[in-house]
Amino acid sequence: MFRKIASITLIILSVALIGWSAVAETADEILDRMDAEADALAEGSLISIIRFDNVYGDGTSASNLFGSLSIPDHSLIYFIEPLDVAGTIFLTIESEEEDEDARLILYLPFIGAPKELVSEEERGGSFAGSALSYSDLGDREGRADYDAVLLGEEELDIDGQSRTAYKIESTAKPGVDVDAPRSILWIDTEFLIMLKLESYNDLGNLDTSMEVLELGEFEGRLTADVMLATSHSDDSTTTITVLEQRRPTGAISPDVFLPENLTAFDAAAWGFAE
Repeated sequence: MFRKIASITLIILSVALIGWSAVAETADEILDRMDAEADALAEGSLISIIRFDNVYGDGTSASNLFGSLSIPDHSLIYFIEPLDVAGTIFLTIESEEEDEDARLILYLPFIGAPKELVSEEERGGSFAGSALSYSDLGDREGRADYDAVLLGEEELDIDGQSRTAYKIESTAKPGVDVDAPRSILWIDTEFLIMLKLESYNDLGNLDTSMEVLELGEFEGRLTADVMLATSHSDDSTTTITVLEQRRPTGAISPDVFLPENLTAFDAAAWGFAE
């Protein structure tokens, strides 16, 4: 289908335009370009500071502050605030095989050892009380399980700015077991970033959605600086705000993303702690 939120930064950071061909593209070709550009963006390593603001169906609210490190196929999310969860780490390691799930690993300081999330219940649990699950952040749906169709182009108004988007519908092939049997994705035609997403359940009802609320710029590229994720089943929302994004002075070592090294993770070295 499409690349899910494999890293917290890759869903909200932009990807660059390679170039528009005069030959009409298929939905799969557009999705291939979006995935390729997201991978290219991660090649230089990324450091981000991100805030989640959650509002629940009963009107209560909560916020979390995270630091994120990303390299291709690896993402590490460090919990900065609130203090009672500070030091928690969520690690994603994508599989080289498209039809295999990513490894999702959670490190809780009070346990002192990393735990891999394996069962559907664990992977489907709410990430930091947000409208997103661990699976939403870590897994990518296998596009081979879907038939994607380009429905055309559509104008979207984002914070007063008009953007032209490809509108792509993905429908699960008969007999496959997927989380979202149908989804509609809007992709910016110029910069190939996701502008909007709607996912529908088995009954055909809107289950979850994601939309960009504010646009920005990073390294000359269009970025999604603020996004709104909504769980329509319980009317909960999560506003995702990118507060800072930067490149490290040197490439982030893959050793940082080894599960056995999470216990010794140095948050201060990355600006996530004093």
